[in-house]
Amino acid sequence: MSNDIDNDYFCDGITEEIINALTKVKGLKVIARTSSFVFKNNNIDVRHIGNQLSVATVLEGSIRIFNKRIRINIQLVRTNDGFQVWSQNFDRKLEDIFELQDEISLITADKIRENFGHLDISKHISIIGTKNIEAYKLYLKGRAYQLNWALEDYIEAINCYKQSIAIDANFYDAYFALSRSYGILSSWGVIEKNEGEENAKNYLNQGLQINSTSYLGHFSKSSLSFWNDWNYNKGIQYLNKTLHKNPSYAIAYEGIAEIYMATNQLDKALSNINKAIEISPLSANHYFTKGNIYFLNKAYNKAIDNLNECLRIDPNFTLAIETKLACFMFLNDSSQ
Repeated sequence: MSNDIDNDYFCDGITEEIINALTKVKGLKVIARTSSFVFKNNNIDVRHIGNQLSVATVLEGSIRIFNKRIRINIQLVRTNDGFQVWSQNFDRKLEDIFELQDEISLITADKIRENFGHLDISKHISIIGTKNIEAYKLYLKGRAYQLNWALEDYIEAINCYKQSIAIDANFYDAYFALSRSYGILSSWGVIEKNEGEENAKNYLNQGLQINSTSYLGHFSKSSLSFWNDWNYNKGIQYLNKTLHKNPSYAIAYEGIAEIYMATNQLDKALSNINKAIEISPLSANHYFTKGNIYFLNKAYNKAIDNLNECLRIDPNFTLAIETKLACFMFLNDSSQ
């Protein structure tokens, strides 16, 4: 609500970090960013959201940035009757955002515990790898570009991540993001393979020297193992380590499903993509992967059902359209 498009990615990052922090609370099921953000800037009845996501409560609110200050208004609402369990306003200096994210996450978890039963809550659940606001903003800007999954945006993302670590050389998340970016561009064949993989491994190692236990570090290891080295066993090993650190990281379940698809273990692939969908039920990508598993298993009608769900969420998902066409060709259904 800051009336500044340049702050949009920053507000998204704050929201995502609160989501990530709440996933660390044992016993609390939290829907992933991909599905939660479907409702961004939409005035939708909270009961409808509850039905769509299969959740008992919704944390909603607004963020406003002005004159180097940040104001966050949040409320916790029950989805069965729309009752407001709790609401609060936070007005702080912008550089206090790191402590504020942790404070909001802890208060939210505590209010859920008061109203819905026991939860095991740590003293700190939001841990950011930097305390420099400019480095953090550049990292979030890079992440916004990276999530567009377009070549030119990946180049912009890399530039943002490099600027971020130039400001704070110990910001390990930015190193891991650089590693994944170079690894993906190398696997796509848009940069020279050896150079891309060398950059990916160098940035990964620099990040691990700072923080060897980060779930994003394990996830970056899995990306290089699978997409660049085609080492399936190590890929699954690192993805399991990712999930041990962050059990709600739906993308890791999708990664495991993709490895099992590549090794023709389709039942295991289906089991893992279903876990991803449970965490993120409105992810077009997860439904595409599930449809693709059924396609590979020659269950074309089931594939079409899941591809249709993918296209309901994202009508422009090209791979889903192409795979759906292939299904009809194998079914010899020219009427479609």
